[in-house]
Amino acid sequence: MVAYTDDPLIVRNAARASGELGVRFEPDSRADDGTPPAVVIVDLSTAGALGVVDDIKDRWPLTMVVGVLSQPSGDLWAEAEHHGCDVVTSRGALRKILLARVPAWMESPGGRRFRLFAVDEIAGRLGLVMRIAESPLGPLAVFHIGGQILAIEDQCPHAGAALSEGPVSLDDGVVTCPEHGSRFDTRSGARVRGPADDPILIFRVAVEDGTAYAEF
Repeated sequence: MVAYTDDPLIVRNAARASGELGVRFEPDSRADDGTPPAVVIVDLSTAGALGVVDDIKDRWPLTMVVGVLSQPSGDLWAEAEHHGCDVVTSRGALRKILLARVPAWMESPGGRRFRLFAVDEIAGRLGLVMRIAESPLGPLAVFHIGGQILAIEDQCPHAGAALSEGPVSLDDGVVTCPEHGSRFDTRSGARVRGPADDPILIFRVAVEDGTAYAEF
């Protein structure tokens, strides 16, 4: 696992996750020994970060690229995915994302998919469009907001309540836990308001031949 960053929080969270995963970690490593890394973490706040993502995917298409946002930005998140980031997350959620995604990626480089639905099934529907109690990703809630299909873990990290049972704003994509009122951004996974301390997992949704898939 390699990190392209000088941010101490990103380095600390990546190092913790690599230790728990049993994966060697090279902080701020830009050396090239010719061996494709399993995971590259790119700090999206640095100059030229999207170009770095392009270069990594061109050279090592099976390497998992994780883009990290220092500040919430829906536009930069979408642009980073367009350039090839397999996952985009916040600094605080980085460790959790790595622990959840890296084992499956290393087992099947390039990632795996879970079928959600044919997109014409949700035509004209907004907000929550699917709730899945059991999947390879755990419980899922899928939303259709602002023209985007968004998949999140359907479990509040505070006390485990189903987020799909709470209200979601069609303006900013924020879902509110029905039990204690914690709020989360369905686009980035960021915690907007407590009492929850942690963000939630989000899953990239790909649409191919009219079918939506959650990728992991």
